[in-house]
Amino acid sequence: MNAVFCSGAKSGPLLTFGETPEPRLGPDMVLIRVELVSIEAIDLIKLALYRSGLAEAPCSGAVGCQASGTVEAVGAHVTRFRLGDRVVGYHGCGSHAELFAAPEASTWHLPEGLDPSIAAAAPFTLAATSDTLHTRGKLQAGETILINHVTSSLGIMTVQLALEAGANVIGIARHPACDERLRGIGLAHILNEGRDDILARCLELTAGRGVDFVFDVSAGERAADLIRLVVPGGRYAALSAAGCLGAADYGRDGTAPAPQRLTIMPATPMQDPVLHGRVAKMLERVAKGELLLPIEYEFALCEAAEAYDFILGGSPFGHVVMRP
Repeated sequence: MNAVFCSGAKSGPLLTFGETPEPRLGPDMVLIRVELVSIEAIDLIKLALYRSGLAEAPCSGAVGCQASGTVEAVGAHVTRFRLGDRVVGYHGCGSHAELFAAPEASTWHLPEGLDPSIAAAAPFTLAATSDTLHTRGKLQAGETILINHVTSSLGIMTVQLALEAGANVIGIARHPACDERLRGIGLAHILNEGRDDILARCLELTAGRGVDFVFDVSAGERAADLIRLVVPGGRYAALSAAGCLGAADYGRDGTAPAPQRLTIMPATPMQDPVLHGRVAKMLERVAKGELLLPIEYEFALCEAAEAYDFILGGSPFGHVVMRP
């Protein structure tokens, strides 16, 4: 089958499109004929780790973690899915392909009316944002949250969930082109890199107090500064543990205790039954239009390298997906 995999190069692993063996179907797995593939934050993190040498790139098999499509086969122990079901699946690897094997426990039926491209982008983003904000972060009504790289899919979902929780929300965008679209999802306070003094404006918007929660969907840009905006007892959530560890150890005045540090990830494995149920309910809300997951651009699967470069080099408003 055609798939995207990592191939070695002197400068680091490259994303290559070509032939790779079809996935093996375990007894608890669902084989999905892929219609659309999403590029998730965790995929970007893995590629960065491969290229930096901090993790070893897989020598064979497709990369990627999430895709939507139609059930083509099921393992002997699978009970929830039948051939022809429209689903979205999550697994640690293998989604960037024509066929994707995902565990039954981390596969979801598509609610009626849910666009497959939006479905492909949904489970990880829904789980990571809701669990980071609520399960571990305990965001409360009246608190102020600052979202760095707010135009990312994680950032856009965080805006919506934080506003629903009654929080005051400030977002940092890379440029002002998306300001109108951000206001369309309810974000009133938008800061732009290059236009605003981020620290000064945040202090101005909070009357000098700072923020209760930083949700940093970036590669660690200005982490040491942003963490100093967090009030004592606040939270700083980063896209990777490295982002948390690289941040300053103290609060704004240099003496306050460090905020609680979180990684923007689901609180439990994606196969967890409670998490599965929560994601299923949120998928229903997405299908009804109550939660928005914008799709910025669609690439062909053979253009995976270009798709990744598009995300890393620009500022997509939401998700980028690929079609085999």
